[in-house]
Amino acid sequence: MSRVSFAHRLEQFGDAIALRLPDNSTISYQQLAKLADEYSTTLHNIVPDQALLALRFSSTLSAVVAYLAALRSGKALLLLAPDLGDSQTLALIERLQIAAVIQASGDIQRTGFSHQVRSDCALLLSTSGSSGSPKSVMLSLANLEANARAICAYLPIEATDTAITALPLHYSYGLSVLNSHLFKGASILLTEALLMSKDFWQQTRDFHISSLPGVPFSYQLYRQLRLERMPRPALRYLTQAGGKLNSSLTDYVQQLSSTLQKPVYLMYGQTEATARIAYLPPELLQQHADCIGVAIPEGELLLRDPVSKALITEDFKEGELCYRGPNVMLGYASSAADLSSNTALTELSTGDLAERLPNGLYRIVGRLSRFLKLQGKRLQLDHLEQQLAIFTDPVCCAGTDDLLVVAYTSPSSDSAEQLQHYLRDQLQLHPALFKLLQLDTLPVLANGKADYQTLLKLAMEANNAN
Repeated sequence: MSRVSFAHRLEQFGDAIALRLPDNSTISYQQLAKLADEYSTTLHNIVPDQALLALRFSSTLSAVVAYLAALRSGKALLLLAPDLGDSQTLALIERLQIAAVIQASGDIQRTGFSHQVRSDCALLLSTSGSSGSPKSVMLSLANLEANARAICAYLPIEATDTAITALPLHYSYGLSVLNSHLFKGASILLTEALLMSKDFWQQTRDFHISSLPGVPFSYQLYRQLRLERMPRPALRYLTQAGGKLNSSLTDYVQQLSSTLQKPVYLMYGQTEATARIAYLPPELLQQHADCIGVAIPEGELLLRDPVSKALITEDFKEGELCYRGPNVMLGYASSAADLSSNTALTELSTGDLAERLPNGLYRIVGRLSRFLKLQGKRLQLDHLEQQLAIFTDPVCCAGTDDLLVVAYTSPSSDSAEQLQHYLRDQLQLHPALFKLLQLDTLPVLANGKADYQTLLKLAMEANNAN
């Protein structure tokens, strides 16, 4: 398999600026390649060949250099959140037999392990927003290259653009922004400023940031900050992924695009597909914002019966969304033994239920694992969230086969009464079978998706308190 990727072609962009830093210093592509190769030598001298490394991936120059050095030198690398706790880090080191941990500063700490990793594995990403997940996705250089190439084929990234690290780099969406801009020879501003901070928004102005990415939670913040009122003449487009927008955020994104007269690309993806699977062409945003759109270039979407796995060809018939493409992962790694496997997937089962419209667009309608069965009554939680959003938005549903948890943020007593009435009278659920939680904010993971486990924990704590 080819060991060539955008990481190996940095030199071709010469003196063009690759990285910008908040202190106004810059790193050219030629300089970045040199820094990465110098660090590769350090890795070679310290870490055994084909051993697994881990990187606390912050939005800093030293961390990006370490990332690119690993890709250029063929070292398999697990990306960690920079603030991942010591206990979680130690558990990962032992489970995957990680040979060394690279700190955000570039310092390397050996562990004593030297387990060999399959030769085509370049990167490991967590399947959750915590980056302490026991299950990691194994990706090849070919996966990374194909995904960056596809993104650059449908997003209007230009070599003159400057992106900003508005999302964590250890998260597949944030990483894809870095990779795609390096693929195109564009610039990336490395900032650790928080999205809500004045520094971040000053930097978007001062550095003429050309695009803004965001998960649903990011767009909640954009709405609070009234992004549509910020003069950002350099801004050319926005992207959204990391989970489905609720109805009110969908309305806001449509208004934002119309007010700014800028395209917004709604995207769908999974870490198992390196990042991207589908996108909605921005000209369809106003009419089809409830759709994930079409497959990315070089990819293919299809629907299968969840039980028989037979291919579904009819329109408007629900099935499990599956994907084929050169960005589909090698497989999962939960232990060191998995790192030596020879698995290779050709089709990814996403776990999402979807339907295809007559115009060829795909629409997510639920999640296979998001089902409860309360006293014989089968509930699809994604559908239920859509139904309850009529009374209060946002709303989030989680639970077990013993208890349905409905969390919402509206302080209005009317919202609680309407939710109770619907669950009790419309769905005929006994009050003992559901728990309403009124929260200041709904909990989310680092990737912006709803944190259902925390909701369950809060519901249990509330029940115990009573």
